[in-house]
Amino acid sequence: MEAKAAKELEKEHLQEKAKEKYQEWLKKKNAEECEKKKKEKEKEKQRQAELQEKKEIAERKFKEWLENSKNKPRPAAKSYGYVNGKLTGFYNGNSYPEPAFYNPIPWKPVHMPPPKEAKDLSGKKTKRPMTSQPHRPSSLIIHKARNNLCLGTLCTIQR
Repeated sequence: MEAKAAKELEKEHLQEKAKEKYQEWLKKKNAEECEKKKKEKEKEKQRQAELQEKKEIAERKFKEWLENSKNKPRPAAKSYGYVNGKLTGFYNGNSYPEPAFYNPIPWKPVHMPPPKEAKDLSGKKTKRPMTSQPHRPSSLIIHKARNNLCLGTLCTIQR
């Protein structure tokens, strides 16, 4: 009986000790978690402050640019316009602006050798002999004078 009582007392003592250790561990974990949350909040506040500072700097720079852009010299409007590639003496809203760039080396077409005619290697003659027919002039003849001004499909003859 005494041995049983001693064992039970020892068991209770061990359980109390285990509870104390668990409570200490739980307090330690809660403290670590609180510390972690504080650090996260601090980081978030710092990030928000950095973003706010960047915003303020950007707004300040934009306002400075706006003020400075009012004082910058504007390019002068071109006083001449180009119509059909020819310079006009006045600027017109419908005319093209002066060309900003032109190629100093004129374009040259690439030389292509003429295609070689395919020769009939079989040696057979064609079924129909080709006959040359006299050239028949067409009844509709179109004459284009050099002094015509043509724009698209509209052509007017200047006489």
